[in-house]
Amino acid sequence: MNVVVAVNPASDPQDLTVDASRVHVTGFVPMRYLLDGVDVVVTSGGAGTVLSVLGAAVPMVILPLGLDKPLNAERAAAVGAAAVIQDPRQAGAAAVRVLGTPSFAVAASEMARRIAAMKPADEVLALLLDRMA
Repeated sequence: MNVVVAVNPASDPQDLTVDASRVHVTGFVPMRYLLDGVDVVVTSGGAGTVLSVLGAAVPMVILPLGLDKPLNAERAAAVGAAAVIQDPRQAGAAAVRVLGTPSFAVAASEMARRIAAMKPADEVLALLLDRMA
C-alpha cells in the first residue's frame, strides 16, 4: 500500500516517523484531491470526511475518536461501506480486509449513487424557506 497521511493543521508533519518510500506525510489537503485514485480511506470518522468519502464511492476503515464519530462509524458500517476498528494497530489488517472484500466497494458505490441523487443544498434551502413563508 502507498499511504498519504494528512495530519491536523495544528500538528507538525515532521513529528511522525514513517517509511518515506511508502508513506507521504502532509498537512491539510482538500478532500477532493486526496480521494482521486484512492481504494480505501482510514479515518477517525468525522461527518465531513465520511460523507466526502462515501460520495466518492470509496470504502473506509474507521477508528472513531469521540464526538459524533462513533455514530458516523456505526452508520457507515451498517450500510456495509466501512469496517470499524477500536485500536490503531488494527488499521493495516482492516484496510487489507476492506480491499479484499468486494462488498465494501459495492456498498460504497451504492451510497455514492444515493448521495448523487440528493437535491443540492441550495434547492433544499429554497424548499425550507418556501415552507416557512
